[in-house]
Amino acid sequence: MHYPFSRRAVLLGLAASAGAALSAPRHAFASLDGKPFSFLTETEARLLAVLCDTLIPADDYPSASEAGVVDFIDLQMVGPYGRGHGLYMKGPFFDGTPEQGYQLPLLPSELIRAGLAGLERAESGFALMEQPRRDEIVTAMSEGEMDLGDAPSKAFFDEVWTLTNQGYFADPIYGGNADYAGWKMVGFPGAHAYYTSFVNKHNRRYPQPPMGINHAPGGNGDLPAAPIRKEP
Repeated sequence: MHYPFSRRAVLLGLAASAGAALSAPRHAFASLDGKPFSFLTETEARLLAVLCDTLIPADDYPSASEAGVVDFIDLQMVGPYGRGHGLYMKGPFFDGTPEQGYQLPLLPSELIRAGLAGLERAESGFALMEQPRRDEIVTAMSEGEMDLGDAPSKAFFDEVWTLTNQGYFADPIYGGNADYAGWKMVGFPGAHAYYTSFVNKHNRRYPQPPMGINHAPGGNGDLPAAPIRKEP
């Protein structure tokens, strides 16, 4: 199902409500900026943006939502990961240890949706709260001390934290890391294979800006993203 509101409108609306300026994200899927989200509703997208920005707020570098993390998570939820490909989901489901990996009866997409709904019920107005209060709530979730209904709060926090980090630092072709924000933060030059003139120059900083998988050599910028395959 596609929801009739654009990614750009959701994030710009969020910025306006917070009294901050937010530029439209630029990434390999920039053509999606004027199109609906594939998984998230408007309420979920706004709530998730604030939650992710609590984890990675803006400083000298963009916040999580400014770097396209919400887009990244949205695309993951409609892809194989969100649909649980590779996960055994037939039960029985027992409480496991962290070393045993994912043990929930919820698909990752179901966990995200249930967790966001539980957060809105438990802490209505989370998206408009001051940063210190949001920090307290997120800390409580991370310690498993919140009741989010069907979504265990620590499992939900761990999932959002993992996806936020992945969206901020993964190659921009996956929808996040807009304008290479994450790579610029850590000084990573990129994942392309155009280093042939530097392979034997050790202990030197690579002098070029970050470039991703979709980068076209020769200064032509990023190649157009491949169309996203939609579910029938």
